[in-house]
Amino acid sequence: MEKTPDTIDQKDMDVINPTRVSSASSKIKSKAMSRFCTSIDDDPLVLLNIGGTHMTTRRSTLMRIPNTVLALACTTPWSESMTRDGDGRLFFDFDPNLFQYLLNQLRDWSSSHKVFDLPKDRFERERLRSLCIKLNFDSSFIDGIYRHEKFSKICGHVILDDKGLLARHAGTYRYAECRGMNVYSSGINRIALTLKHQAMDKYNTFIGIVWSGSPMQESSFELPTAYGWTGQKQVYLKGIPSAIQCYGGYDSDMCTNDKVDLILNCQLGLISLFNHRTRKNYEIEVDIIEGCPLPWQLHINLYGPDDRVKISNPP
Repeated sequence: MEKTPDTIDQKDMDVINPTRVSSASSKIKSKAMSRFCTSIDDDPLVLLNIGGTHMTTRRSTLMRIPNTVLALACTTPWSESMTRDGDGRLFFDFDPNLFQYLLNQLRDWSSSHKVFDLPKDRFERERLRSLCIKLNFDSSFIDGIYRHEKFSKICGHVILDDKGLLARHAGTYRYAECRGMNVYSSGINRIALTLKHQAMDKYNTFIGIVWSGSPMQESSFELPTAYGWTGQKQVYLKGIPSAIQCYGGYDSDMCTNDKVDLILNCQLGLISLFNHRTRKNYEIEVDIIEGCPLPWQLHINLYGPDDRVKISNPP
């Protein structure tokens, strides 16, 4: 039945009630404006001089992450002894563009964040890392968070020991695949590994990633979603050895008992391998569209008899 003005019920009246609509709209506007109406007394402005460039922000922004130089500079007794310019601005002798990038990270920071959004350029990432270290930010904001991991799937002659933390080759010279339990689709994730291989001149362990939906196979480094590093200075991209010799400076300098970190930077589509003994860091840019889409999995391939990889989880 078509509703006439005489048949409109209370529910319809609620929907079209201009007073109720106006009230809801007012609440939305109030919520949107509240962040811009904070009293200066409650959250003072801080005047900054960064390498000669003037900036202004709220104290709460600088104090977003506790115990950093920026946070401490806003609290007594440190605020009273910090270097200031002739106008009373807090002075830091840093690149203003780099500092502005960090400041923008703090403005958008929330408790749900674990790492900063990093620049794509490797040199700029290193510069940001250096700045964060000088300002006493925890390195995990740049370098990522160590994850709890274990091996969960194998293909070939592999034995899992130590509750899935140790993968050991149990046959003759033949490829065998191991995959981690976790899948990674966001953030910067670090996995600590210890390498052991018997033949000092035949290091052939593959360390890298694979798309979580890829099938298991013994020669898993040949999968079209495989990316990583192995022996003979070889780097695999999309399951194929790179045509560039020593891709990214990789030299296969991996000794038995070496401790390495595999870093999965899902936000930038990058994976890195850091060797704690040599202090060398190798990096691969992953094609997440046509190569290895997210989510990724830890991907190890063993070749030599009794070769091993052990995961070291954080406390």
